[in-house]
Amino acid sequence: MDSREYQQPITPPPSYSSIVNDNRQAYGSDNYSHQNYRESRQERMPNFDEFINRYEINPSFAEKLYVLRGYEIVFICDDSGSMNAPVGEITNPHGKQRTRWDELKQTVSIVVDLASVLDPDGVDVYFLNREPMFHVRSASELENIFAMEPEGSTPIVPVFRQVLKDKRNHIYERKLLILIATDGIPTDDRERTDIHTLEHVLKNERKPTNQIPVTIIACTDDEECIGYLNNWDRKIPNLDVVDDYRSEKKEIEACRGKDLPFSFGDYIVKILIGSIDSWFDNWDEKQ
Repeated sequence: MDSREYQQPITPPPSYSSIVNDNRQAYGSDNYSHQNYRESRQERMPNFDEFINRYEINPSFAEKLYVLRGYEIVFICDDSGSMNAPVGEITNPHGKQRTRWDELKQTVSIVVDLASVLDPDGVDVYFLNREPMFHVRSASELENIFAMEPEGSTPIVPVFRQVLKDKRNHIYERKLLILIATDGIPTDDRERTDIHTLEHVLKNERKPTNQIPVTIIACTDDEECIGYLNNWDRKIPNLDVVDDYRSEKKEIEACRGKDLPFSFGDYIVKILIGSIDSWFDNWDEKQ
């Protein structure tokens, strides 16, 4: 979504798929056995309870998280230039305002912390303009890559398709939950707006659709940037669209009342479960 022009490189860059393959060899992703998934529930539950307490998650929300033990989780992160935009009020004691990129880091970190409790395989984290990271099991592993400022465009579709290709042999062993966080309109390889292709992939290229739920997380409340997502989760199966935390909290307060707490931890649960359980999908809608 970044509108800056870049100089044409002297030699063409490698394709996204070749970058992924090189990175996978370094991490040994294809050789990583799913046997770790069978680690006993009893060994993980104390860590799960600690996670729930740390992030102040509503107990009724927490119960829903057990379903994730049957899923592999992949996060697709928008690292385009517009993710540098500031959000919310200045809360940093040094006067530095948080950015969309900062909030995305917080979201991914909590998801990784939870996934490491439920699934020792960790989370695969893909980016739109940089190499992916496989089997991330600790938020500390994300520090270096999120220290790099976001830049570039918003090629969601090729990365989405790469994830589907990478995971096609795993779908029948475990369901695949894909989380896509973005603040803008998807672009094609010429950086032109291309909403139609993303909609097509969501409708027609997830096979089987009920094995691959998708949650799209809007990293902004700017309707010009994310208005195209309106009503997608009403007409596309196994899809949930989640607003940014501040907007989601306001909607829930309007529907459920301000007496109902809605922590950032609760927000993360809604991100993870919204496309799987319709109870969450309808949580911010008047009954």
